[in-house]
Amino acid sequence: MFSEYLKEKHGYSEPIYVEDIKYKSYSRAWIFLELKKLVDSGELKRFCKGIYYFPEKTPWGDSKLNPRKVIERRFISDGDEVYGYIAGLSLLNMTALSTQVPNLIEIVTNKETTRVRDIMVGNLCARARRSRTAITKENASTLQLLDLMNIITPSDMDETEQFMLRKYIKASGVTRNNVMRYARFFPAKAMKNMMESGAAYELA
Repeated sequence: MFSEYLKEKHGYSEPIYVEDIKYKSYSRAWIFLELKKLVDSGELKRFCKGIYYFPEKTPWGDSKLNPRKVIERRFISDGDEVYGYIAGLSLLNMTALSTQVPNLIEIVTNKETTRVRDIMVGNLCARARRSRTAITKENASTLQLLDLMNIITPSDMDETEQFMLRKYIKASGVTRNNVMRYARFFPAKAMKNMMESGAAYELA
């Protein structure tokens, strides 16, 4: 049954992209028709054009799909494959190196072909940047760290920020070998900041 197949593959409150749906040998027209039937019955919800989800039943009604999940699924990872990472001010905030809360999510991704583009997903804005080199599960943490090194100012960091930076690097498991392998894709500033901040000494 089509609905059971979708639930088993995607689960509840998770984005389902029409372009990714492949069901046996059925045509796209058949798939669109079945999706419409599921929406009309209330079993499936349409988040926006081309994106659907199965809502969970809660005491307050059907659950809503989190726009952040939609962005992460589209530009960062589908659970198995990794093709992007959080960057910019969003990364500074995520690593507690900035208390400023960004009004958009900045992402570097393989899924973007233009240099940079702003995208609205529900009520959330994402800024997607084209990756300097192909992002994989194996190198995403290294590239993210180099991106972070490219935007920090070591001389402005206080003791708390230095501690949070060391904590982030240790948790990432990034190695010296990987940093040296991918540093050539970033401005020289990234390695300079890595040395001046002491981050280089925390690498595995």
